[in-house]
Amino acid sequence: MPEKDESRRLRQFILWPVEAIVAVYVILDGIATPLIRPLLRWVARLRFVIRLQDIVAALPPYAILVLLAVPLAFAEPAKIYALVLMGEGHFVTGLAMMAVAYLVSLVVAERIYAAGQAKLKTILWFAKLMDWLIGNRNRLLAWARATWIWAFSIRLQQAMRHLQQAMRQRIGKLWIRFRNG
Repeated sequence: MPEKDESRRLRQFILWPVEAIVAVYVILDGIATPLIRPLLRWVARLRFVIRLQDIVAALPPYAILVLLAVPLAFAEPAKIYALVLMGEGHFVTGLAMMAVAYLVSLVVAERIYAAGQAKLKTILWFAKLMDWLIGNRNRLLAWARATWIWAFSIRLQQAMRHLQQAMRQRIGKLWIRFRNG
């Protein structure tokens, strides 16, 4: 019995950094995705993107996997280098590089994944990995949504919308008075 406890503790110790990385990624993804969602929808409607997605969907599963790895192989190291640049005092350059890297990884990789998702799920280890990642993401989001800071941010967001609507109405009334002289 003690060996089982030791192996379980060792496994938890090894998996903890992986789960921490996934948690940070999910949080960053949760922040970036809503900001980029309109861009993703626009890109998905472009005719040449639709054609490229059809080509990707026709590829075999491992070819799609390799194709998916290509933008990530460039974008992920670029994100790390962007952090290094920011840490060395080149904040604007690092921030710009981070933004471009996120755009590449979110837009290009997301379109490749969307096009090849059905075939990628036929790769057993990949399907298990995605199920694990999505399960962790969903648990983290459920936890985050249960916190007071989440509730506060929702109330703040609603208050900002009301303020924005009130400002538009007020500016509209002022504009009408100004035009009518």
